[in-house]
Amino acid sequence: MIKGQFITRRTMLRGMGAAIALPWLEAMIPAARATQDARPLRMMFLYHPLGAETTAWKGVTGAGRAMRLTPTLRPLESFKEKLLILDGLNGRRHPVSGHNRSACLWLSNAAPGRRDTWGAETDVTFDQMLAPRLSRGARQQSLELSCTTVGNLMHAMNLSWRGPGVPVGAESRPRDVFARMFGDPREDRRHASILDLVGADARALRSRVGHGDQGRLDEYLESVRSLERRIAASQGERQPAPPINVPDRPPESLRDHVRLMLDLLVIAMQTGFTRVATCALGDESEGGPGTTYNRRLVDFGIQRQAVAGRVEARYLDWGHHQCSHDPRPTLPVIQAIDHWYVEQLAYFLGRLQAINEGGATLLDNSIVVYGSTNAGGNGAGGWPGHGLRDVACLLAGGGGGLLRRPGRVLAYHGMRNQGVPLCNLWLTLAQMAGLESREIGISTGTLSDLG
Repeated sequence: MIKGQFITRRTMLRGMGAAIALPWLEAMIPAARATQDARPLRMMFLYHPLGAETTAWKGVTGAGRAMRLTPTLRPLESFKEKLLILDGLNGRRHPVSGHNRSACLWLSNAAPGRRDTWGAETDVTFDQMLAPRLSRGARQQSLELSCTTVGNLMHAMNLSWRGPGVPVGAESRPRDVFARMFGDPREDRRHASILDLVGADARALRSRVGHGDQGRLDEYLESVRSLERRIAASQGERQPAPPINVPDRPPESLRDHVRLMLDLLVIAMQTGFTRVATCALGDESEGGPGTTYNRRLVDFGIQRQAVAGRVEARYLDWGHHQCSHDPRPTLPVIQAIDHWYVEQLAYFLGRLQAINEGGATLLDNSIVVYGSTNAGGNGAGGWPGHGLRDVACLLAGGGGGLLRRPGRVLAYHGMRNQGVPLCNLWLTLAQMAGLESREIGISTGTLSDLG
């Protein structure tokens, strides 16, 4: 029940130079109905680096509750009724230099053969096409995140592009993402938390809303404080740091870094900071210390015992990319890594599913795309991460009703079983979102039966 007057979706908690957007509250319902943005559509794109070994994605049978997932996808068991697994989509052709320039091609809208001065087919990406429409009225049109801090090849590290040869850039430091969303009130260093700065406004708002909204507000503010603590803890500090002093470097643990960035992404969507985002769980930079190429089992926190006995001992310390160059004897290592990435996706979906938005969840009102530019398994001649045919791709969520029948596997193999362009998915989603697009990049049409 609502105690008093209604509030708008764009209400902010303010105080002493800081501002915090609010999550969905029941008190926003009348105002939201009036502006038709009670539960806006969000689209998020999570990138799996170095290609997925797609034979491990095959063999999913059944639909809905009866769907039987493969071992690689088993972390998604709780969400299988909200999944669309897309089989038979093909990535774009890479430049001569190979797949270290492929991340830029995942969402590319470049016309066939239209290359930038580095030889890659870059142009405005699909997320940037969506952003002006979906994020109308939001504080920021889009958010670009990366879970890697090592590498210097822009085509390998950037998913989002403004035009040919012009990447949008991506934030990899939690402090910078937090500051973009909540401000960085440098004029007052006495406060231990940004919530102290907006405390009076928060208390005033709490007195105006009903018990349900009070609980939602308390839960949300505690999640913000928890993020502050985790950002501070990654620097080794025992107390929550002032926003001005949150650390520049990400947590040392890859898992902690990924999940912290995903938590920030959830809050960005929950509060309406933006409605379009990309997040690279890794990149395609060439080998070097600390790069995604060289991530080993120990870097993922995967116990060697989980793989030992199925591969020769020498392979247990090989990097992800090195394994892909000798895939047959190292396949259990590659599949363990792919399983780890899917676990992070499941964590993210769980966070979205836990947030209520007026009878639906944030996941119900979102479309999450998870995939890669590269393929593996049979479609790549046994070389995971080096092929273009049959790239791993799935959708999760309901899209506010746009994806009416999730919980299915959809096969798009085209003529002579050659597959269809991944750009066909972007064109389909664009039209679902209301964009008047007839083609995107190398698209040849829309995907049937997606909605």
